[in-house]
Amino acid sequence: MKITISGLILLVLFSAAPLAAQRQTQSAAESELLRYIRGESADPACGVCLSTARRHLEDSAREKLSKRAAGMAKVPAGEYKIGAEKGKGEPDELPRHAVRLDAFYLDTREVTIAEYQDFVKATRGNQPEWAKPGGKFNLETGKDKYYRRLEGLIKSCPSCPVFGVFWEDADAYCRWKNKRLPTEAEWEAAAAAGSPNKYSFGDSDADAGDFSWSETNSGEIPHKAGSKGPNALGLYDMHGNVWEWVQDFYGKTYYEGSPKKNPKGPETGRDHVIRGGSWASAADEMAVTNRASYTKANDDIGFRCAVSESDLLREPGR
Repeated sequence: MKITISGLILLVLFSAAPLAAQRQTQSAAESELLRYIRGESADPACGVCLSTARRHLEDSAREKLSKRAAGMAKVPAGEYKIGAEKGKGEPDELPRHAVRLDAFYLDTREVTIAEYQDFVKATRGNQPEWAKPGGKFNLETGKDKYYRRLEGLIKSCPSCPVFGVFWEDADAYCRWKNKRLPTEAEWEAAAAAGSPNKYSFGDSDADAGDFSWSETNSGEIPHKAGSKGPNALGLYDMHGNVWEWVQDFYGKTYYEGSPKKNPKGPETGRDHVIRGGSWASAADEMAVTNRASYTKANDDIGFRCAVSESDLLREPGR
């Protein structure tokens, strides 16, 4: 068996140290080895080894991050302008102001019916309104036919965005995926994708059809997630298809005095914020800065999940 010098040093130190002190001993030994490797008297080969080890760790970290962030787009840390300019938005969108956000990742597509059904099967709960056993909106047994016209789509389009879910359902799904709902500020920064315009693709309503499903082109139904063009960050359906639940409670005047770093909305409230508009929305409702709120499930409200980069980098269980 081949034992390296560093391994021999650690072996000797470990055999002499009580079990309770092993971690401290190992740390001290590793520090001593690193001082030697970086020192002037070190063998030149040590530097090559250290450089190789550093590259290995960096490559390994990138690979882990890539796997954990699969299906998501990164929104870098930085300062973002959210809210509307005076004269260009509704009162609850004012004023336009700067916020600093930590880096985070956001699902590139809205959560689909198939993905959500996997969650329901795994947890045996959080069914959409149209599937709740004994519920009045149940497609097969319910007395209320609210979702009945979409029954064919529900059964034939598993890649369409899920709808008919309460905020609590969306929150539970994201937590099940080790993610969370995005904050309103995160959502708006991601939707704008660096553009100061009404939409991420510009100011013209005439171009909306290339990037969104709305009342003008949807045929009054949702469509396959990601079937229109993405914004500059690679995010699909940030305009239209279904409204999206975000983390925050709604506050009509919240933008007038929200925190300048990582705002998370009012501490309490009745409604939660929904953003982005839907297949039933007019153009103005799909504007990046448009704010709306709701309390119940609906046939045009879905969601997507986010995760902080710091949480992605953290090893599971820590």
